[in-house]
Amino acid sequence: MSSDTWHTGFTHWIVQQVRANGIVEQEIPEALLWCWTSAARSTGLDPEDVREIAGRTGAAESDVLAACGRDNAQWAAEQDRFDQPDLVALDEYLDTVLGGLFPSS
Repeated sequence: MSSDTWHTGFTHWIVQQVRANGIVEQEIPEALLWCWTSAARSTGLDPEDVREIAGRTGAAESDVLAACGRDNAQWAAEQDRFDQPDLVALDEYLDTVLGGLFPSS
């Protein structure tokens, strides 16, 4: 498990918990970590995931939910900033300047 591979706050929290609690990192496969972080951002964690994350990290289930909630709130705030009218207009302008080489949508 490499925290350099994953870029969400929730993922970093999981890695920090594993290290802080002296748990062997190989116990959490990267594919499983990816599944959890993807679910946390898209459909939400189900109770079984929360229990498993808590068990594998040595954290309380309430801490898992709190960490996931903080990350999602931060991510939503970032998305709101990107949706500002000025940024949308700038993005469209840059797409035009670049001739559609890197379309944003």
